[in-house]
Amino acid sequence: MLNIIDSVKEKMVLVCKVLQQQRLVDGYGHVTFRLPDNRILSTPLMPPGKVALRDLIILDTQGNKLEGPGEPNGETPMHTSIYKARPDVQCILHYHPDELVAVSVAGVGVKVVANCGAQFYRGVPIFDSPSLIRTDALGDKVAEALGDRNAVLLRGHGGTAVADNLDDLLRLGINLVRTARIQIMASSLGPVKTHSRAEVEEILQIDSRGKALRRFLDYYLSETLD
Repeated sequence: MLNIIDSVKEKMVLVCKVLQQQRLVDGYGHVTFRLPDNRILSTPLMPPGKVALRDLIILDTQGNKLEGPGEPNGETPMHTSIYKARPDVQCILHYHPDELVAVSVAGVGVKVVANCGAQFYRGVPIFDSPSLIRTDALGDKVAEALGDRNAVLLRGHGGTAVADNLDDLLRLGINLVRTARIQIMASSLGPVKTHSRAEVEEILQIDSRGKALRRFLDYYLSETLD
């Protein structure tokens, strides 16, 4: 029987494979998961979609490697700072889809213009710097910009999503880009109409029943594994 850490490792690799199959990650990006005993499971310094179980590394809360063959990503401070600021966050995705870069440099952010964006109804702030997050000071600033939201954009750089489990992290990562893409498409046709708070609450109430997430995951897993 798999222990908990082995199970998390398998799911993390699968999440990376799905993100690659959907062309949301390329040679860059990283995923981490908060383990017990102040440890962090992380993809190493390599294309995330190419990561295998043997490649995963374990870090301490300062980003120092404890186990594994690879090297930590240069932007590990973004993860360690968010974990420090947000005890509720269990896992983090940082990636660079073109759609997120586009809405970040336009300064418009991500708006709830489609049902897939309902989870971002509290807004997606923009960290106003294209800098790589390689220091604790910058990591703390990104964590501050994120606040209590589930995603933050980094101007001209990409986006970061956070969740309390890897299933939700995958859905957030995919839907953040889908929402930005639809927003960009709609904006070329004219002014966009965003969902009202009541409309968002209705969508989230249906979504919370669980079947929606299972159907979502089943689709994307089948696209990757078939």
